[in-house]
Amino acid sequence: MTDVDINELINAVEISATNMLSQMAKREPQIPEQFFHRAVRGAADSVVAIYDISVENIPLDLIAKKLQQRFNIKMTLGTMFANSEKYKPWLEQVSGKIDWYYWSRYKNLLINQKFPLHVVRSLDSITDQVLDHTENPRKEGGWDRRGMVVGHVQSGKTANYTGLICKAADAGYQVIIVMAGMLNSLRNQTQERIDQGFIGKCTRLREFIGAGTFDNGRTPAYFTTSTDDFKKTIANQIGVQIGDLKEPVVLVIKKNPSTLKNLISWLKDNNPHKLNEYPMLLIDDEADHASINYKEGDVTTINKRIRELLSLFDQSSYVGYTATPFANIFIDPDTDDEMYGDDLFPRDFILSLDPPDNYIGPEKVFSQNSNLGIVKTIDDYEDLLPLKHKKDLKPEILPLSLYKAVQSFILTRTIRILRGQAGKHNSMMINVSRFTDVQSHIKGLVNEFLKEELKPAINNHCMLPEKEALKNRVIRSLKDLWEEEYNVDEFCWLQIQKTLDEAASPIGVIEVNSSANAEPLDYSLVNYPNGRNVIAVGGMSLSRGLTLEGLTVSYFLRNSIMYDTLLQMGRWFGYRDGFADICRIYMSSKAAGWYGHISTVIEELRDEFKRMKAAKLTPDEFGLCVRAHPESLIVTARNKMRTGKIIPRQIGLEGRLVETKALSRGSIEHNFGAFRQLLKHLNANETRGMDNVGHNFFWSGVDHTHVRGFIEGVINDPESDLTEKMPLLDYIQWLSENGYSKWDVIVCSVEDGKSDLEPFVEEGLKVKYQYRTVDSNDRRIKFPNRRVATVGTEKTGLSDSKIERAKNESTGKTISDSLFRKERNKPLLMLHLIDCRDADKREEPLFESGVVGWGLSFPGVAGNGRPKKLVQYMVNTRYWQQEYGQEIESEEDEGVESE
Repeated sequence: MTDVDINELINAVEISATNMLSQMAKREPQIPEQFFHRAVRGAADSVVAIYDISVENIPLDLIAKKLQQRFNIKMTLGTMFANSEKYKPWLEQVSGKIDWYYWSRYKNLLINQKFPLHVVRSLDSITDQVLDHTENPRKEGGWDRRGMVVGHVQSGKTANYTGLICKAADAGYQVIIVMAGMLNSLRNQTQERIDQGFIGKCTRLREFIGAGTFDNGRTPAYFTTSTDDFKKTIANQIGVQIGDLKEPVVLVIKKNPSTLKNLISWLKDNNPHKLNEYPMLLIDDEADHASINYKEGDVTTINKRIRELLSLFDQSSYVGYTATPFANIFIDPDTDDEMYGDDLFPRDFILSLDPPDNYIGPEKVFSQNSNLGIVKTIDDYEDLLPLKHKKDLKPEILPLSLYKAVQSFILTRTIRILRGQAGKHNSMMINVSRFTDVQSHIKGLVNEFLKEELKPAINNHCMLPEKEALKNRVIRSLKDLWEEEYNVDEFCWLQIQKTLDEAASPIGVIEVNSSANAEPLDYSLVNYPNGRNVIAVGGMSLSRGLTLEGLTVSYFLRNSIMYDTLLQMGRWFGYRDGFADICRIYMSSKAAGWYGHISTVIEELRDEFKRMKAAKLTPDEFGLCVRAHPESLIVTARNKMRTGKIIPRQIGLEGRLVETKALSRGSIEHNFGAFRQLLKHLNANETRGMDNVGHNFFWSGVDHTHVRGFIEGVINDPESDLTEKMPLLDYIQWLSENGYSKWDVIVCSVEDGKSDLEPFVEEGLKVKYQYRTVDSNDRRIKFPNRRVATVGTEKTGLSDSKIERAKNESTGKTISDSLFRKERNKPLLMLHLIDCRDADKREEPLFESGVVGWGLSFPGVAGNGRPKKLVQYMVNTRYWQQEYGQEIESEEDEGVESE
């Protein structure tokens, strides 16, 4: 057999098969699966004819699967909300006259980087759509446009706005400014991507790269580099005015008050009286972070600077990009300031992007439908790395789960090498503290474990016969982990063992933060031509848009209640083609519960986007609907926390589920009394119906007054914001006056549950307790995923035909309860008897008699236009400040970096 690298063979087969399939892709919108295998087999036969090897040595199925992903992955065009009164289409009329120079070479780069072809086509259409909703840069007179693009975390927003920048430059925008987050690391990474996709030149080394390798006849002007943010002194030394430039100018800046102030000053001083001649496009990446004005009667510094920057230009388009759907919707669209201009509400358009179907987001990882098995809940950290700690924390050892995670990272890289992915980047993330001193200490312990224990043992033993090698504790530990987590038919242990040294030897440990010990998270081809293999330890610097290339293992011990923070910390979302099955996330059950809740909220909200689109809502109307979403209460609490006021919020409950998210310890016995009172009435006055869910107790046609009586009788915990009494009583009364005076009531029970509490026996009922793990302290218990009812409970009382109709409408493996609410003709009160166990200490029940939880399922379709009825909730910002103020302020402090 010829001595040839297996990766070289795989690459040769892949290139040959790609050429064959590319011709077919021009004719076929969807290539049948069998053609991939035929193309790969044909290419392999050609390759093995050159080398003296057997075709069995080439992983044909793996190559075919990879190519199938590339050619057949789809991405739809998303959902656009536009102000039809102000929107005048222009792009189609002038497109034929535009020289698409920058876009053409960027498109070639994407194809060369093996972006799925359908995705490239969709990106072309989407960026056309966004550009068309800005303004024609050739249009005379003054104009300004405000828009927002809502994507997904790690879904390719940078690729999207790089495409928009290329097309904007081709169309005639002369000044392009990108605000790339608040951290140097993110700004630098964004600059590198703009270098690759738009400038076509490495701004640090002044060498042609990326798009510039296809055509470098023209190059945009730039005043920032991949290592240097905008500096007024350097710009002055260059001594060039915008009017002197033949090509568009691009600046990638940090969203920092000083940087913005200096840029504004330079634009004013260096280009006197001429800025009205230059159309400007401002891209605000992470637009939900720091850009929003949360002050009342005043303006935050960054928001003020952004608005001032826009006001310098008579012709400007602002496009904010964000992954958190609630973000800029909370800006008052009517806000105006004589000095700084309109606020940043996206009054002209909002585009909700759909990700490609190979995107791995919150739903695929954390929902009840997930079958990836990525999340590994851990509970051994509290004594060594407590969630709340001070900056002088210095544990002598690490939790066993963190040692295990590091070993898992070595195994994942080993598998990727055997899958022919040896030259790809591989990253592990460790995010356990906001303090840089703690991060430095953890980095030292991880580095010590890797260099002094793992690497020497692997190097000395991995090439020994299996029996001899397994005498070593480290090798034996790795095999145990392999069998526990990764043991599949694909490879045998001996193959894994003999590849361990190749996998482990190049792995390094760095810290990514603002301290003097930090290292850049650099994945450049110049510095790492064979891929980088790194364990990155950090905090907020590992969030907010920063990409960890080839992230396979994450160790996450952070605590937050805020959607934006949790989503942005979730660097594990994104694209994991060829290795999604071996990724792992180590986190607490509480964090996993919050992510599970977020995944449900986001999927429901995006479904509502589509219904709002069908209702032809404008951005203003869209904003009103989103602000009426029940989950907006927590966003309001954060944005207005510093006011210390009681803030009224108008919320729509049509088609919604409202449940107890928390219970105060002092209310447990009292709430049991309210439950018994309702039960007594039901048994005395109502006829029990047939239950179609399971072993529950069900009554239909119960008068709304008895439901009101129960809600009036219970004590609600302020943490459970949606079960606040007054708005619920208001809505129940409104329903009774509008055809919904009768209710269904269910007392949930189980047949064979985990609870060992004696069943509740009263009023002729024998109710078995539901087992739940909860977070608890001396004041209250909280349900980790903010849910009490199990999926499917809300179909109680529905006919078989209605259940079948909901099933037919469902697009997932599990039917969303929102589809059952759509079919209901009566509201549903769900009552739960729960055996609560502490998430970290599950041996004993927290309450010998359990607790009562409840939920209200309201009929209708959420997000189907403006809600018919809004009820007023009162957001107690003083409570949220007391409970979470320090945590949130810490997150904000962590996310700010000085000049």
